[in-house]
Amino acid sequence: MKALLVGAALLLAALGQTAVAPLFPLSAAVPDLCLVALVLVVVFGGPREAMVAVPVVALTFAFASNRSPALALLAYLPLLPLAYYLEDGRVPLNRFAQTLVAAVATGAWARLALALGAMADGAAPQPGILVAGILVPGLMLDLLMVTMAYLPLRALGVEPRALEIPRSRYGWS
Repeated sequence: MKALLVGAALLLAALGQTAVAPLFPLSAAVPDLCLVALVLVVVFGGPREAMVAVPVVALTFAFASNRSPALALLAYLPLLPLAYYLEDGRVPLNRFAQTLVAAVATGAWARLALALGAMADGAAPQPGILVAGILVPGLMLDLLMVTMAYLPLRALGVEPRALEIPRSRYGWS
């Protein structure tokens, strides 16, 4: 039942990204509901759920927004490896800071990838507007939205899960 609810929430986030998020722009940047949903799954659901959630959300977003499915998948793909790298102890940050760094870095990558995809489809390349109108306000939106989603869940007692997948044996024992 939990998996069904999480799946429905992820699909609603992807559909909300195309239908609702464009109604609330900050400069030329729109809130990235897909990113927030994926960050929550990575942090509170764990790696297995995230490995299913990233392609489902990316492909749903792509088909709903008439974007390239490969580009949408490429936009959100760095989230899980980056979150694992930050958690693995190579960077001395607490879990909230790790979550923010992973979210902001993935959000910057996703916005840049989607903007470059739009330019490849014929949009005028305007680096000044890309940086000042989309990337900087988008990063601020990502910080705000991830914080607004993460802190209430932690206040309710929901614990983050480790991103390490335990080793298992395959074949005959």
